[in-house]
Amino acid sequence: MKSHDGFTQSTRFRRWWEKTTSSQNTSLSARASRLLLQPMSGLYWLGLKGNLLLYSSGCKRHTRPAVPVISIGNLTIGGTGKTTAAAFLARRLQQAGLRPAIVLRGYRGQIGREPVILSGNTATLLPDVTIAGDEAYLLAQMLDEVPIAVGKRREAVIAQLFQETNADIVILDDGFQYFRMNRLVDIVLIDATVDIGRQRLFPAGSLREPIKHLQRADQIWLTHTDLVDVSQLVQLKELVHQIADKLPVVETKHRITGLHILRGQPVALEEICQRQVLAVSAIGNPQSFEQSLCQLGAIVTPLRYDDHHYYTAQDLREIEATAHAQQADFITITAKDAVKWPEQDLDVPVMVVECQLQIINGQQTVDELVSCARQATGEYRVR
Repeated sequence: MKSHDGFTQSTRFRRWWEKTTSSQNTSLSARASRLLLQPMSGLYWLGLKGNLLLYSSGCKRHTRPAVPVISIGNLTIGGTGKTTAAAFLARRLQQAGLRPAIVLRGYRGQIGREPVILSGNTATLLPDVTIAGDEAYLLAQMLDEVPIAVGKRREAVIAQLFQETNADIVILDDGFQYFRMNRLVDIVLIDATVDIGRQRLFPAGSLREPIKHLQRADQIWLTHTDLVDVSQLVQLKELVHQIADKLPVVETKHRITGLHILRGQPVALEEICQRQVLAVSAIGNPQSFEQSLCQLGAIVTPLRYDDHHYYTAQDLREIEATAHAQQADFITITAKDAVKWPEQDLDVPVMVVECQLQIINGQQTVDELVSCARQATGEYRVR
């Protein structure tokens, strides 16, 4: 993989924070900065602990949603593949005869007080991507007959879904820290490419909660397991077993299923083998995207933007110039980037990379989850 200034357009603070808190950064300045951030992590922990205590003591009550809820969340800041996992689970529930919906907070969207419900997989049925956010917009395009709802107060969003759609179960995106609402199942994703055992609590590191809080989960799904060697995967599984030895663990990968020209025809995966590719992304874990392209045989130059970044015409001019400078045959982007890509032609072909979650180990656990969901929806209907 060629080297390139992969953080063009990132904010200075974000760039500094990611570099400083990386467990691989052992420089004196990084270690000193992490040490200075440690007291803030302590304050963050006190706030988190206090909030959890309010619910565990009964001072705050958990709300009961209108339909059963399966939460997909994580312990870290950044991408672990929640959107792809939510799409996989929605399809799996559909195959079992259920009517799932997906609820998101709509990060960086422009929703007001009222929830927004998206439906359909064609852009003509959807509001502007900036209204609901890129992840909700992408899911609405990907999934047939799966309502996608966005709102800050998730209980109210679920109640509106129950009134306005035929959904009988909800997948809650990024819900592990949404303590106020009861869930049927809590799935926590762990990115196998991240050394979670060496991470610190935010802001000295990327942990939203201490790693021992995996014990609050019902299932643990390891993502991107194909992008690490066997010894790394074994170490991660041993760490998870030490913390939550009774929880089922599912191993997954994000499998590239196809390529297509942006707003155009499909392209064979072999087309990028041994070709120069500029991999442009604005996602939580760009390394996984770039590594997947390398596995297909592409010669990859990364160009990274902040997660959820909305591309501008100026960005595209810079991307095109970079592609020419790197003599790239193609520009590759993720499906999440494609929904925010401006209507502007470039000299270098832009290809969208399609991927889906694939279960490597733990299919029985997923089957049991679906059976649990079917039983729960039946009980809700009786009530």
